[in-house]
Amino acid sequence: MKIFYLKISELLKIYTEEEISNYADTHEIKSSKRFIQHCAGRFLIKNVFKKIYNVQDPQIYIYNKKPKLKNGEIHFSLAHSADYVIGVFDNSPCGIDLEYMRPVNLNLLSKRYNKSFKTSEDFYKFWTKYEAAIKLGTKAEFEYSSTFKNEYTLTLLSSDKSPSPIEFTDFLKTC
Repeated sequence: MKIFYLKISELLKIYTEEEISNYADTHEIKSSKRFIQHCAGRFLIKNVFKKIYNVQDPQIYIYNKKPKLKNGEIHFSLAHSADYVIGVFDNSPCGIDLEYMRPVNLNLLSKRYNKSFKTSEDFYKFWTKYEAAIKLGTKAEFEYSSTFKNEYTLTLLSSDKSPSPIEFTDFLKTC
C-alpha cells in the first residue's frame, strides 16, 4: 500500500492558489480553506496517478459517493485535515482518514458515542477508524492506525487481509 501525502502550505509555496484551484471539480465548497484542501487532494490524486502509476489522463468520477479512477484497477482513498492531504493507493479497496488532534471534551464524546474515551488519542483512533470504514465501503480485513507528524491520527483500512507493505512518501519531494 502506497501512502502519499503533502503539506498544503508547502504546495502553496510552489503553486499559486489559482493554479491549485484548476484541480477543482463540480463539487461546491463554500469555505475557502476547505476548497483549497479539496483542490490539493485532487492535485495529489491526479499527480500520483500520472507520475507514479503512468496514467496519462486520470479521470476521477464518483460512484456510490466514493471517488474512483475511470478505467483503472488501482483503488484509492483520500483524507485531509488542517495542513495535510493524504492518499492511499492499492490493488484492493481501501479507506483512510486523518484528523488533527486538537483538545476535545472526553466526557461529552464518551456520552455521545456510548464509549469510554480515556485520552484524546482514544477518541481520534475511534473517529478515524469510523471515517475510514465509510470510505472503504466494505468489510475491513486489515487495520493500521498511528500518529502522523506528531499531531495527527491516521487510520487505514483495507479489504485485503494481507496488503502489501505500507510505504509513506512525501509527494512534493518526489516532484
